[in-house]
Amino acid sequence: MAPTSDDLPTPGDVLAVHAEIEEQYDLKYTGAYSSVPQVRLRELLAEAEELDGVYRRAAFLLRKLITEHVFRDGNKRTAWIVTLGYLESNGIQPAEMGDRVPHILRRIRRFEFDEVARWLESGDIDQDRLRP
Repeated sequence: MAPTSDDLPTPGDVLAVHAEIEEQYDLKYTGAYSSVPQVRLRELLAEAEELDGVYRRAAFLLRKLITEHVFRDGNKRTAWIVTLGYLESNGIQPAEMGDRVPHILRRIRRFEFDEVARWLESGDIDQDRLRP
């Protein structure tokens, strides 16, 4: 990803990651819900820019890219790769990279941004809220 002055991805970066995911996973439903996804992505990234701290920004990116459902398919994968790229551009790896990640991403709506930020930083998350 080409970093901006604050290392947040650009809308073009997010779209490029999603295009790679569409190709790699041969998604059945491709593209975005909006005819101009760059506008919505620009809004989301501007909101992220207002937050303090790399982990809070990363949590916002992760949660919003999943819950806003910008793309027809592959939102969680796109959000995770974009978030990893953002953290990496800041010299950070998330505390958790294991088998629990997809499970947490599927239930991300159950957690506030600060809870997601704590999970990214420490690996701690409320296990009870991960249950179906």
